[in-house]
Amino acid sequence: MTGARLLVTGIGGAVGSGLAEFLAAGEPWAEVVGVFSGERSRDAFLARAPEAVRARVRPVVRDLTDGPATQALARELTPARRTVVVHAAANVSWTASLQAARLGNVQVTRNVAELARALSADTRFVYVSSAYTATDGWEYRNTYEATKAEAERLLRSEYADLCPVVFSCSLVVGHSRTGAISRFHGIYPLLGLIERHEPPLLPGGRDRRIDIVPVDWVAGELAALLRRVANGDPVTDVVAASGTAAPRLGELVTGAVEALDRARAAAGRAPLPELTLVPFRRWEFLRRSLDAWQVRGIPMPDRALLDRLIGVYRPYFEDDRVLPPTGTVTVCPPWSEYLDAAVAHWFAQRAGRRPRALARTGDAG
Repeated sequence: MTGARLLVTGIGGAVGSGLAEFLAAGEPWAEVVGVFSGERSRDAFLARAPEAVRARVRPVVRDLTDGPATQALARELTPARRTVVVHAAANVSWTASLQAARLGNVQVTRNVAELARALSADTRFVYVSSAYTATDGWEYRNTYEATKAEAERLLRSEYADLCPVVFSCSLVVGHSRTGAISRFHGIYPLLGLIERHEPPLLPGGRDRRIDIVPVDWVAGELAALLRRVANGDPVTDVVAASGTAAPRLGELVTGAVEALDRARAAAGRAPLPELTLVPFRRWEFLRRSLDAWQVRGIPMPDRALLDRLIGVYRPYFEDDRVLPPTGTVTVCPPWSEYLDAAVAHWFAQRAGRRPRALARTGDAG
């Protein structure tokens, strides 16, 4: 029988990878089993992971949409004194159909909860969710928010014996010092639009806050919660958000453009043209006018691509509801201290690569 065990689904994602690195750098107080959706994701994780992470994480491949196959994992693992299941796997797309989102976020959560029950009678369950959703009194902006909340309600109502604890985090960006992150979701497609297509205008409320958090801070807060859970200490739900310290959209866009200009200068490229934020009503008028008058002097990205991306972000550019920080042990670093590193890392990773579709985005967790 082993001592404490952490079984982490979605360990190849942004939060999961950050957690693995945080655990590998600290005292080895628990065995870490990382669950991957397929061999490709496992191999990609192991290829980029530091040696300390590869030595610490025991990789397991499992299709979590397959209930019987997921529960079979309980028979393949040796018994542990205490197991904490960390469910970080999710369909993070903001544009997924309701059917796809429910499969990835509700049915998979049920399958993993059944696995947790099969592991032992005292297994604890930590559910990684989003600070941009809630179970009650919330108007959901997309299927991601709706199904993450649905999964949380499922855990509360049907799996109370697992004593589920919810760890919710905001939009995750790169490491506060290095900018490194394993997945480019959240604000990164917006960076791609600005850097590659150089639009002179973008719609959005300048004073709306965009709550972002660096992945290493999130990983540290999650690790602290897991240690408390594993020790049997009293715990409450945690919301890892920056709250009133979050940048306003105008500040975020200005800071991102300045960071991109520094990265472009280092690469011998010209700075970006001036980028102006305009209200959505004015944006829609300008778009109709450009089409009606067939204006060619204002460079704009492909309309279909631009409309898809703006449609994804619009709910957050107009409605900045997010849960306030709760239960964290440290204060989130100021966004001005890590945005430059996050942008620089993204720029370096994307330099020379073929651009991907920009409308695929999502939250963390």
